[in-house]
Amino acid sequence: MVIPADAERYLRAVTRLLPPRVARQVRAELLGHLHQDMLDARLRGLDEAEAWAQALQEAGPVWPAAWRLVQVHTLGRALRVVLVGVALGGAAYAVQSGTTLPPMSQQAQP
Repeated sequence: MVIPADAERYLRAVTRLLPPRVARQVRAELLGHLHQDMLDARLRGLDEAEAWAQALQEAGPVWPAAWRLVQVHTLGRALRVVLVGVALGGAAYAVQSGTTLPPMSQQAQP
């Protein structure tokens, strides 16, 4: 399959903010969707160049799509990093301040 230059530029731009491994996977999936949209447009009577242009138009603007992909593929990791950092920071503060909870008293009952 020959991918038009416009489609290559779109795929490169929309995956630019992703880590390389994720970008390759996402690019392959997006290319599959674009190709299917192009084939659908061909069935509606458009020639190949017009069909690719239609598929890219249906895909939408690059930056909103790129931002959504970043949210889906990297925000979960970023959130985990932040939560671990907060937990470690809280533990370090507790150790540094020397505060501990008072021992709990327990009574044995027969």
